[in-house]
Amino acid sequence: MTSNMKRLIIRFSWILLLALKAHALPAAAGVQVAELKCGYAVNPLGIDDAHPLLSWHLLSDRRGTLQQAYQILVATSPEKLTEDAADAWNSGFVISTQSAGIKYDGGELQSRQRYYWKVRIRTDGGTASGWSAPAWFETALLHPSDWQGEWITYAAGMPGRVLYFKTIWNKDKPIKQARMYIAGLGFYELHINGKKVGENVLDPAQSTYSKRIYYATYDVTDRLTEESNVIVATVAPGWYGVPSLLAQMEIVDTDGNRQTLNSDWFRHVIPGPTLYSTVFDGESYDARLESPKINGLEIAPMMDKDWAWAYNTADPGNRMETTKADPIQIMDTIVPATIKELKTGVYVIDAGRNLAGWAEIKVKGKEGTKISLKFSETLYADGTVNQENLRNAKVTDTYILSGKDTMEIWHPAFTYHGFRYVQIEGFPYKPAVGDITIQTVRSSMPITGKFNCSNKLLNDIHRMVVNTEASNLHSVPTDCPQRDERMGWLNDLTVRIEQAIYNFDMSRFYPKFIADVSDTQDEQGRITCVAPFRFGMRPADPVCASYLLLAYQSYKFYGNAQVIADHFSGMKAWTDYLYSRTRNGIVDYSYYGDWCPPIEFGLDKSPISRDTPGKMISTGYLYYCAKILSEMAAVIGKDAEAAKYRRLSEEIAVAFNREYWDETTGGYASNNQASNSFALYMGLVKPENVKRVAENIAKDVEKHDFHLTTGNLCTKYLLETLTEYGYPETAYRIATQTSYPSWGFMLSKGATTLWERWEYATGGDMNSHNHPMMGSVGSWFYKYAIGINPDFAYPGFERFVIKPYIFNDLTFVEGELNTVKGLIKSVWKKQGDKLMLNVSVPGNTIAELYIPAQSEKSITESGRSALKAKGLKFIRMDEGYAVFEAGSGEYSFRNIMPNPSLLVH
Repeated sequence: MTSNMKRLIIRFSWILLLALKAHALPAAAGVQVAELKCGYAVNPLGIDDAHPLLSWHLLSDRRGTLQQAYQILVATSPEKLTEDAADAWNSGFVISTQSAGIKYDGGELQSRQRYYWKVRIRTDGGTASGWSAPAWFETALLHPSDWQGEWITYAAGMPGRVLYFKTIWNKDKPIKQARMYIAGLGFYELHINGKKVGENVLDPAQSTYSKRIYYATYDVTDRLTEESNVIVATVAPGWYGVPSLLAQMEIVDTDGNRQTLNSDWFRHVIPGPTLYSTVFDGESYDARLESPKINGLEIAPMMDKDWAWAYNTADPGNRMETTKADPIQIMDTIVPATIKELKTGVYVIDAGRNLAGWAEIKVKGKEGTKISLKFSETLYADGTVNQENLRNAKVTDTYILSGKDTMEIWHPAFTYHGFRYVQIEGFPYKPAVGDITIQTVRSSMPITGKFNCSNKLLNDIHRMVVNTEASNLHSVPTDCPQRDERMGWLNDLTVRIEQAIYNFDMSRFYPKFIADVSDTQDEQGRITCVAPFRFGMRPADPVCASYLLLAYQSYKFYGNAQVIADHFSGMKAWTDYLYSRTRNGIVDYSYYGDWCPPIEFGLDKSPISRDTPGKMISTGYLYYCAKILSEMAAVIGKDAEAAKYRRLSEEIAVAFNREYWDETTGGYASNNQASNSFALYMGLVKPENVKRVAENIAKDVEKHDFHLTTGNLCTKYLLETLTEYGYPETAYRIATQTSYPSWGFMLSKGATTLWERWEYATGGDMNSHNHPMMGSVGSWFYKYAIGINPDFAYPGFERFVIKPYIFNDLTFVEGELNTVKGLIKSVWKKQGDKLMLNVSVPGNTIAELYIPAQSEKSITESGRSALKAKGLKFIRMDEGYAVFEAGSGEYSFRNIMPNPSLLVH
């Protein structure tokens, strides 16, 4: 008998024993399993993953509650969702603390099937919880053969038009269930009997259409209410160019009969009131062309002067996939309080902040009146919109009134804009407040983080970061939302990932986007600077470690090991390609490096750094990729690759230090902030040199009057290395600057979102005023001021650290992070000579708490010595902190304020 077989027998015996005990013991008091998710979504409709990932929260009214085992039941009906009848999967009790990223391992999932599931757990006390409330997931079309139709289009004579593909379906029996599976390229909306189906806009998600196309699943059972039902798919060019449709509606009546309406049913096509729609230029809508022919019962038998007959077209891509990321939706509506009339008939409104979305108008007037809406981030001195930085993008919407007696309400459907100001011309009267509203539009993932402190400037910076990130989540993480670009740049993303993941739930968005990156990769392993590939270079700049970090951070924050397994070969191929481009261990090319430092530190005042060698940055990122690839290889059991890439990282580290370390200065390359903080953050500095390097960084910051000299990448590393290596107050002074260059300087110039450059500029160059690449300070707030840090060794917050830095200038900091395990809170406040720290640790987690203290004996928790508090275990004193291990629960600590000098690390 092999050792593997012995282990399996032992494991099975334990599982059997636990399962038997589960029936014999009462349910654990005060323990509840809740927040069930499949694929990191609640009750997802239309999935195509054969082994979806399951997760849940553990709620408990007692401290230190941990899961020791779980049992999952999955069934094809609610009635079968019992331990004896679960016909899809009964996991039995599995000995595991894992409660996120658990792969479904039951019978083969079938297309078009709803599955019901529930969970119970065994606690560390040995008792079983009650069963969770049931949840469900429904599969879509799992196999290519499930699609019964083909793509259709009609381009002849209608270039740039939005097309309306129509059918009429007559109901002759009551309906039990109806589903629509649909994708319209570039964007589409679905209407049934004149009403829009769903809340998604700008759907489907962007992708490399030749590789994969995303489709949505809609439950339309309650929409088919009429005897004759009019079904219209409105399709715009979007990012694709030629409106194209693939649709399949499946209807099951109460007798069990199934009818399928595939794309052949939608061949009746007609142009409508949307004259043109483009992503960059905007949308033009003529309400006089609205016609009952579109949503009414009229339909031509074939073709006439109004109707065309859609024809088949080649498949745009080789794979259809269900929507993976949170869909784009309207997230908020703003009612501007003032409308300025600059001159007769010319009005400008201020949305109050920079954003991404569109304007909705409510108007009544004479037929043929043309209203134009121009969008911009800044104004000229005369108050009119300044569109110079939009380059070739026209960013203008037009609406022509029908002249109806009722109020006409309109907003564009297939474009969006980045703007703060809207200039309106042609309005038939002076618009009143409420006649023009602003709707913000983005991918609809929830906000998960909160930060607030006693310094208003930092709160404003945090808000500016969140506003910027929100403006640039449009199924891909765009660089900007306003000009002729709006693309998923990977160099920016390398330092943006962590900030976004603290502020938003990226558990679905990032696995989707790493697939976009993978789809750009060629046989040599080369990825591109932008995904989908519409701009930039192949190969990408080596700074694009974001390819690997998307998987690395998805595992670290969400416990998603599957994304590592799915993309390991691609990440390995990119790392291998970079290694093939080395000469004596140094990567031989760079495009961007530490992009956009303050202009005086740019090469000939360009965005390329003058003092930070691009090849040094490239080489450091090869080291970084090899290092984290080694860690990810170990996660998925690829021990040989783990060892190989660990050795590769060591080899590159030797070359990096040989080439760029300067023993005389005690720093790297030019000994500037960027070079030194980059090397220190990456772990490339030899232990005996760490102190010198950190001192040099701090001295350089002081030399520049506590201002940064870094660009988009090394700004992150500057703040974090200063904080971690003994100079947190220096980092704080950088973060709180109000003079150029700084985030406070942006705010002083009226910014509500981050700029592309540290300089204020409005011309036609690189002057985006809504650019998240300088937003890494956002993660600094969470990691250091709040102090919440996950641990890669314990993914999905199985264990994590709370280590707040008590900055001299602040009197309080409060923050929270909603994780896959539940809500983590960290609040500290100075009260005279006392320090208060309140912490919330969710169920099934363990926190390592760093409490500022001169001695562990001086700390109380809920009024008694922390050394005697339930749920706490003292570990050690560590450079001015008392370190405790804390199980789940709410904790309230008090302590004498330690000497600030003790908190220097």
